[in-house]
Amino acid sequence: MAAAGLAAVFLVGSQTGAGADSPPKDEVDILVKGGEVIDGSGGPWMRADVAIRGDTIVYVGRAPVKAKRVIDATGRTVTPGFFDMHSHSEFGLSLDGRGLSKVTQGVTTEIMGEHLSAGPVLGHAVDDPMMIAPPVKRSWTTLGGFFSFLEKKGIGPNAASYVGAGQVRASVAGYDNHPITPAQLDQEKRLVDQAMREGALGLSAGFAYVPNSFMSTEELITLAKVAAGYGGTYAVHMASGEAGLQQTIRIARETPIPAEIFHLNSTTNPTTAPQFIDIINGARAEGVDVTANAYPYTMGWTYISQLLPTWAREGNGAAIVARLKDPASRARVVAEMQERSRDNPGRLANTTISSANPQFDAKTLQQIADSRHTTPEEAMIDILIQQNAEGFQIAPPNPARESGVHAVLTQPWVDIGSDGIALPAGVPTAFGNPHPRSFGTHVRFIAQYVRDEHVLSLAEAIRKMTSQAANRLGISDRGLLRKGMKADVVVLDPAIVKDMATVQKPEQYAKGIDWVLINGVPVVADGKPTNALPGRILRGPGYVPGTR
Repeated sequence: MAAAGLAAVFLVGSQTGAGADSPPKDEVDILVKGGEVIDGSGGPWMRADVAIRGDTIVYVGRAPVKAKRVIDATGRTVTPGFFDMHSHSEFGLSLDGRGLSKVTQGVTTEIMGEHLSAGPVLGHAVDDPMMIAPPVKRSWTTLGGFFSFLEKKGIGPNAASYVGAGQVRASVAGYDNHPITPAQLDQEKRLVDQAMREGALGLSAGFAYVPNSFMSTEELITLAKVAAGYGGTYAVHMASGEAGLQQTIRIARETPIPAEIFHLNSTTNPTTAPQFIDIINGARAEGVDVTANAYPYTMGWTYISQLLPTWAREGNGAAIVARLKDPASRARVVAEMQERSRDNPGRLANTTISSANPQFDAKTLQQIADSRHTTPEEAMIDILIQQNAEGFQIAPPNPARESGVHAVLTQPWVDIGSDGIALPAGVPTAFGNPHPRSFGTHVRFIAQYVRDEHVLSLAEAIRKMTSQAANRLGISDRGLLRKGMKADVVVLDPAIVKDMATVQKPEQYAKGIDWVLINGVPVVADGKPTNALPGRILRGPGYVPGTR
């Protein structure tokens, strides 16, 4: 049995019968009373109360319990708090620790770090706008320092992070395309080792992004072995196509290390999804521990610069801008992009820009091009030059991809990650108009795929967002409503729960989430944020206290 499966059996099995425990004799702090409890294990709901003392669940059952505060959950569903297995909330939580776009969906734990991470930021590395942008100023150089910054600031949701292989590579060798030297590889290993001792969950990578795209498989295996030595996980935004999947499986097999694939829904399409699923199932049958996460949308969000050919993205922002200002390089970029558009007509023109500049924000490239009497390709290049290669873009929705999303979400080894950001509504940021997934992923999963389309059961959907995620990360005290677990609890109305965010109006909080408790403290009460900051940093398996 794969390691993830063993973890699931252990975590669920070790708590079996918790509902039959004797109720506490002393008064508890909070009693969530009369709800239909879906405990996160995947089993059917039961009528039960959840008793909380401090930050811990002390009883789940039907016997009378005295409580200082009673939350009436009659007619509601009570679940464990949701994990967001793929979050870009480094900047969002640094700006506003409340994490409102996430906690209002029931998210109680944010998992950060993809191609980059908040640390280390050393040597050649520069601050990436996904991590740090005005008005936030970085005061740390390590991942441990970032964790300490968030702890001092205060955060609503719990937070954890991988260390990004690209962040390590940038710190040691910059953003250019060149082979790594043995001495530089040793430096990279030391930085991964340090980050694991600071509390990283494992190593992450993103082969679509510079400088990750310049790293060899052997380099990744070497670094993954360091993370594996601490019990860490390897999480990856794969290179495109089957070759990227086979590379991921190879890294997981040869390290060996558990592998979690980021946003499998956007890495595949209706044609390739069945093939990828078969390959992953085959690898799992051979004992390779590979799982994935996904989000319930058919369009993505990333840097505008990702629309450029790979060669044009080499180096830092200044290098990219200099290249785009060069007439010959600019002409080459335009030609290659136009050639690519022939295979996907309308993709570039209908791309929506997310920018702090209102001149561009929430407009499509075609709209911007029309206002400038130019082409979408030329408009995109002008935007990158004007914004020093920064800014983000939302791909146009593609309903044809929906069947692929369905196929991915129904796999038992797929959990849920938004690929979004914890943001407050109505506060302008460097991200501009955000993708609606930042405000709606987890409730959309329930509303569309459980209630409306009956793609999977509510109990299975909750399992994916709770115990499966916790098991995958080795977090043994969250993800289930059982005695002794931390009191991350959601009370929701499955009949009305709904994502309100759209591409045009993304900054709308979810509907139907009545209560969210994190470590026993309400962050959402009667459907409204409380602005409480009870979140904690959840450090990984190699954490050495005091390391930073």
